[in-house]
Amino acid sequence: MQTSMLSASTRRRNSNESLSAIAYRKIRDKIVRLELPPASVIDESGLAQELGIGLTPIRQALRRLALENLVVILPRRGTLVADLNMSDLQKIFEIRVELEALAARLAAERATPEQIQAMEELLANIEVPRAEDGPAHQWLIELDHQAHLLLAEAAHNEFLAATLAQLYSHVLRLWYVSLHKVSRLEEAIREHRAILDAVKAQDGARAAAIMRQHVQGFQQDFANVL
Repeated sequence: MQTSMLSASTRRRNSNESLSAIAYRKIRDKIVRLELPPASVIDESGLAQELGIGLTPIRQALRRLALENLVVILPRRGTLVADLNMSDLQKIFEIRVELEALAARLAAERATPEQIQAMEELLANIEVPRAEDGPAHQWLIELDHQAHLLLAEAAHNEFLAATLAQLYSHVLRLWYVSLHKVSRLEEAIREHRAILDAVKAQDGARAAAIMRQHVQGFQQDFANVL
């Protein structure tokens, strides 16, 4: 029987979600997708009514989001969505590029055949959407997010996966603000396919190097347009 902290946490997440967990996930998604804009005041009562969840779970979710630096709780003044601070985001990129490269290397060493198949299915026959099909940047956000999630799972290190998920939430907010100004869709797809090829070949060094290039490429593009 698994008794570690993270395995216990995983069992709790995989069981029926509590109302506070549901509230956390829904509010986090609203923050990430900018439905709750940076520096905006959070209306707890309005959220409770919109989500059909009581105030207590909403407040529990906000305390969890505060620990992840996605909201700021000001005593007797309310709760604000954390602003997008470029200095903080730069520091997050510095950490993320190293951890994503580590995840890619470990995935090349540890991925199961089923996990490799899931990555192949995600990237199979992908074409950049046409303009009439909807915003291409929205499509890339979803693709990239899923690709990174699958790699993190394939690394088989729950602490690493949890840390990357938290860091990615901050990066996603930046993506929703500015990815429509960045034109590297096809390049990003090629990088993900190259990472998958390295994982399949169990070439950890190459997988890590391509992942580093992938993350740094977006970081540089964002720096150029912001």
